[in-house]
Amino acid sequence: MSSEHSRAGRWVSLVALAAIATLVLACNDRSAPPKWDAASVGKSISSAPFTPVIANSNLGRGPTRLAVALFQKDSTLVLQAEVSARLFRLDNQPEQHPDTATERGTYRFTARTVDTADHGAMRFDRDAGGRAFADVALRAPSTVEPAAPAHDGALATIFTSMVDLNEAGMWGAQIDVKTGGKEYRSLLVTFAVSERTAEPAVGEPAPRTVQKLAKDVANLAEIDSSKTPNPELHSITVADAIASGKPSVIAFVTPAFCQTRYCGPVMQTIVTPLHQQYRDRAHVIHIEPYDVALARRGTLTAVPATGEWNLRSEPFIAVLDRQGRVTAKFEGIIDLDEVKQALEAALAAK
Repeated sequence: MSSEHSRAGRWVSLVALAAIATLVLACNDRSAPPKWDAASVGKSISSAPFTPVIANSNLGRGPTRLAVALFQKDSTLVLQAEVSARLFRLDNQPEQHPDTATERGTYRFTARTVDTADHGAMRFDRDAGGRAFADVALRAPSTVEPAAPAHDGALATIFTSMVDLNEAGMWGAQIDVKTGGKEYRSLLVTFAVSERTAEPAVGEPAPRTVQKLAKDVANLAEIDSSKTPNPELHSITVADAIASGKPSVIAFVTPAFCQTRYCGPVMQTIVTPLHQQYRDRAHVIHIEPYDVALARRGTLTAVPATGEWNLRSEPFIAVLDRQGRVTAKFEGIIDLDEVKQALEAALAAK
């Protein structure tokens, strides 16, 4: 072969390689915003072996602990993954305007894992638009029915990040997941953000709740379904805790009647350790969200405190500052470190 032919062959090869490289880059190009209509959202997750779900019971404008669950096709949860997401403010009618989106930041998510052995189950449903949401609303009254198991194993994981949802309306998350040695990019999820959450928002004053205490009942089991109730967690009302000028942790948890499977672990690994470590500097208060006596007879009826807080899920934890304002709130799968961090911030503030 002549040198001219050899050079020509190398040139063709280089051109072909450049074309392939350009194609690969184009396929992984993140500069163009995705389309947010239902068909595009569905296509984005069709090849993934799991479905990303926004696991918050409700979302409101402002600082938010956004939770993502990765449900596999057999309803088990992905337990280990690296998760990040770009958030977009969408048009409020994404079907009509799927190209209208403004990026609002990139966030890395942290895995939150609990051991759920012997604790209920989490239920999910889908709204009219096909978006999944947690069906853990505290209705009163309701008949206790077994919930379909979210997974077969004892561990459950969600992935959370503190984000700023600074406008009400439709939002989208473009999610990247690395798990099992593979990477799944640009998985799309849409979700609605209300002007405010049903429960008190971060920065708002907490309800001055006057719940039943240990001194108000003949047996602590009347207001605490734990295997071994701790009277110190029922020694002060929320109203008096706020008046004391100390930060507080308010935990709505029902170990025996939890509908989300997470109350027992939250009680054991978060509420009790927080009380043991911070009892001299902060109030840690446990409130059963359901009437325990009625729950034992098979009916879940929310206690007045649940109604005051307008809760949609359990377990639910709120951290209050010295003035009784909500500084952080958590629901579902929670780990000790994130609540401790919030409480330490409340203790450090004047």
